[in-house]
Amino acid sequence: MKGEFYIGLLTLLLLLAGCDKVDAGRGENDGEAWPVSFMLAGVTPTRADGATGVADGTELTIAAYDPNSHNLVAARNYKVASGSLTLDETDSEAMYLSVGTYDFCAMTPRQVLTGTGKDGKHGHIQQGVDALGAVTRAQVEAAATTAIQLNNLDHLASQIRFTVQVVPQKVDSIASFAVRSIGIDGMVLAAEGEENYLLPDNKLVIPAADAAGKFGTLTIGGTDAFTIESQVDKGPGYINTQKTPLVVFPKAESTFKAVITVAVKKKLKQEDGTIADGEEETITLNAKINRLAFDPGKRYNFEVNYGWDYVRFDITVAPWTTVTDNSTTGSGEQTVSHTIKINQWDDDIDLDMTI
Repeated sequence: MKGEFYIGLLTLLLLLAGCDKVDAGRGENDGEAWPVSFMLAGVTPTRADGATGVADGTELTIAAYDPNSHNLVAARNYKVASGSLTLDETDSEAMYLSVGTYDFCAMTPRQVLTGTGKDGKHGHIQQGVDALGAVTRAQVEAAATTAIQLNNLDHLASQIRFTVQVVPQKVDSIASFAVRSIGIDGMVLAAEGEENYLLPDNKLVIPAADAAGKFGTLTIGGTDAFTIESQVDKGPGYINTQKTPLVVFPKAESTFKAVITVAVKKKLKQEDGTIADGEEETITLNAKINRLAFDPGKRYNFEVNYGWDYVRFDITVAPWTTVTDNSTTGSGEQTVSHTIKINQWDDDIDLDMTI
């Protein structure tokens, strides 16, 4: 009986020791665990404005996964300080791992990974967030492993940008032309707290086109959404350029609908021969694009050109950041155009196109 008691006590102590290893972020494998640190040199995402590097104060989560089972082994939160990674205030102890090979997932914004093992494979990315992530496979030796260089972070989301312009044949025919709003249907939406970030796959969930409750409408609008430039001094026309690209979730191939509402004032000739501005009119372009998908890390430029008797709709797919390429192979951008004849765009316009 006494022997059974000692065996039971020894088993309990071993279990408690194992729990302490997991809580401390040490590896699941048997044997001694060693501290691990990381280098920031490889973490250089390219932002839409062309700037490179991760700004000081950026928060990241780095999680270690077993490359065979794909289970979470340990995770720590870090901050960028003077170009280096330091543990933030939530983690006072470095990551400890047993000897072996791991997939290290670096991600920003920082994540709260719920649970260990197979339960630690999901994170949450909110709507409109430029999420970045990378996976680096590296070996942990039987010593302090310092300066594991992380791979470059990739953009996990997509982005879209609209340019809407009018180019009438007569320079004095338009007094003003402004985009009021653009409503985009068929976009992937994220529920609050939804686990939509897959690890260690390092990708956002792309739901099927028929997934109930996963799709909805996003709106670009407001007084500060577009920059309006008059082209009267350079030639006829007004150009409305979206100031900030809209960051969106990738989506599988499905129907894309955009409702573009513009306000127009025409210049009218009076009986006495003078020119005066007419009443403001609202024109709506309903653009339906069949089978359009959004890929991670891509930029989708939508250009709408109103002519006197036509509307041309161009879609350009390009890398996240504009790259100047003078080689003979080109920049890799792909453009799809569709033009329809209209009656001097006095009425609402319906455009149906297939890519």
